[in-house]
Amino acid sequence: MSVGYAAVSWNRFKKRHDLVLFGLVVAWIVVFLGVSLALEPAATPEILMMRATGAGGLVLLHVILGIGPLARVDRRFLPLLYNRRHLGVTMFLLGLVHAVLAIATYHVGSDANPIVSVFTTDAGATLGSFPFQAFGFVALLILFALAATSHDFWLRNLTAPMWKALHMGVYVAYAALLIHVAFGVLQAELHPGYVLLFVAGFTTLAILHLRAAAQERRVDASRSESLPDRFVEVCPIDAIAEDRARIACIGGERVAVFRYDGKVSAVSNVCQHQNGPLGEGKVIDGCITCPWHGYQYQPATGAAPAPFTEKLPTFEVRVVGGKVFVDPTPKSPGTYVEPARIEAGLPAPADDGPFFVGAAPERPAGELAFVKRGVLVLALSVGGLGAGLAAMQSTIRSAWFDYGNVSEYRGVLVGDPVPMLLLAKPEATTGARVVLLVNEWKYGFDPTTARELNLREVSLRGTLIHDGQGQAMLEVAPDSVVATADRAVARDAALVVEEELGEATLRGEIVDSKCYLGVMNPGVLKPHRACAIHCIRGGVPPILLVRTDDGPEHYVLVGPEGEALNDAVLDLVALPVEVQGRVVSRGGLKFLHAATGSIRSL
Repeated sequence: MSVGYAAVSWNRFKKRHDLVLFGLVVAWIVVFLGVSLALEPAATPEILMMRATGAGGLVLLHVILGIGPLARVDRRFLPLLYNRRHLGVTMFLLGLVHAVLAIATYHVGSDANPIVSVFTTDAGATLGSFPFQAFGFVALLILFALAATSHDFWLRNLTAPMWKALHMGVYVAYAALLIHVAFGVLQAELHPGYVLLFVAGFTTLAILHLRAAAQERRVDASRSESLPDRFVEVCPIDAIAEDRARIACIGGERVAVFRYDGKVSAVSNVCQHQNGPLGEGKVIDGCITCPWHGYQYQPATGAAPAPFTEKLPTFEVRVVGGKVFVDPTPKSPGTYVEPARIEAGLPAPADDGPFFVGAAPERPAGELAFVKRGVLVLALSVGGLGAGLAAMQSTIRSAWFDYGNVSEYRGVLVGDPVPMLLLAKPEATTGARVVLLVNEWKYGFDPTTARELNLREVSLRGTLIHDGQGQAMLEVAPDSVVATADRAVARDAALVVEEELGEATLRGEIVDSKCYLGVMNPGVLKPHRACAIHCIRGGVPPILLVRTDDGPEHYVLVGPEGEALNDAVLDLVALPVEVQGRVVSRGGLKFLHAATGSIRSL
């Protein structure tokens, strides 16, 4: 509905609003990815996109939740309120992209159901294993319900009060997202700027809501005198501007008292569309017009003009001695009530502020200037905040995964203690002489093949994974391993002999070797925990990553006799641990032989 009694569709303001919104979202992603790749060119693109959309969605949610109280405190923010639902749908889409990338990256490719994995890979009560992913998934479901019911079709069928109650669920989603971020990314990104921005966002929203609540509370707490027949005083008549209203809390309900054409009428302050504040609206062409979306009602009846059918409760009004009095008992919606007449000669104050309806053909120049300045400030903030968040990311190693480039390799397959290939041409892997072997997705190399072809010359096809520091791995293509000799060979036996390096007690983080060496970059810390658990459960050798002042060191983690420890370390993946064991070197790879009881969480 609009001022011209016509259905509002895709008007010029909506098109401009959505064009600016689209531009800001694109700018955010471009700036975030651009700065990230400039500083960390080795980062995995899907992880950076995951971060860009997740951070962008959370920032947009703060903007959305701030618009309501801002519009209460200062009416100049009403233009933003007009299309807030468009912001909400956009924010959900950003969250959806973030979630799809996260699930596809961290949960797909193992025997576990990806959705079940979201709720089970983090299922502990400690800080490291707190189920932050589940809270993010629940928040996404709530945001989906809000986006799916944002259209006026659902508003009409659910009724405004129920629709409004449903959409208050955005605060539940916000709380879930705060938990998701606090126990997820903030456990991995250690730059203090992230914590400061996190606290600043929550604090700003809290202050805005408390400020708006205090302002509204003053309206509800106002006290008035009554006439003998229960009429309650609202205000002096000269306190109401022409074609505007004064809001009063009468009998526990907010009432909008309008002054127009020498008359006064009172209706419920709640618009039947989205429960908008009619008292902040204006009488245009003889109709009360809601400032949020332009829904209109006749002042004397509270009924929308034909062909519309919305109706408001009405109230009896009197003007006595220059003061306005209202009967606190509402009439049935749509009931005609004779307007009170204003004594001749009583002046009306000037219009008490800006008024906004998105469908209105004209808007005050000052209001437009405020909106334009706001868009400019928002655009600059988007660029600065996106660049800042990207620049504060932890340093990412120069590891890489030669995805899509499958080559043939020859050498001696060693199956103990973990599947390895002693390369005949080490220069093919930037100098690595021994490479670990894994299968595609989140699976280790087939143990049966490793036993059958142990110390045999083989050829295979695979994709190179390299950590940029001399350690490499091959993701073996299915059914590509072929023995090239009839029996085991001994000419490379010297490379298989263990070199004892002594006992050691090391502190670090357990990661899966496949993702850490380059398939995912970064492949460490809390956000990567789910993927690492699946990889290690699937047979990928676990690594103890030890961070030193001279750079990272990593040790393939095996049992005292070289047996697999994969299942024993699942609960400790991506957590700080201390491991005591025997360190040996085989072909340039370091192995840490440790008993299960010697691995403890820190």
